Amino acid sequence: MAAVTRYTADGVAMARYLVDQLPPAANEVFERAEQGVDVIEAPTIAVTEAIWTAVNKEDIAGVSVDTTPNAVLRGLVNDGPIQIAAADEQDLAVCGSLIDHHTMHDALLIANHRVRGTEAILTNDREFGSETTIWE
Repeated sequence: MAAVTRYTADGVAMARYLVDQLPPAANEVFERAEQGVDVIEAPTIAVTEAIWTAVNKEDIAGVSVDTTPNAVLRGLVNDGPIQIAAADEQDLAVCGSLIDHHTMHDALLIANHRVRGTEAILTNDREFGSETTIWE
């Protein structure tokens, strides 16, 4: 049996997943996670960003959105492919080493990726340029 590949998702990737507007490479990872072939994890702050975006923005990637926080959580975590990766002491230590160069949000996402050894970050954010990312 092939080993499971693990990825870290940012809020934008999860929000675009909800409206089926991911580019092909990111979409393939989400499809494999839906099938249980791979795993997508996201720190709490990134899941919170996806919830906030879906509830407070009128559209995501040009698609009109009208939803609730619980519906978003269900679509991502309960019925979706996302596993929440809560921060621990190791995440916070790595985050602390990054906050001089990144926002708190980005530092926590990078820390999640590094501490858990995920294959890549699913993002279109250029601020993660020093990390392996998947988008297009």
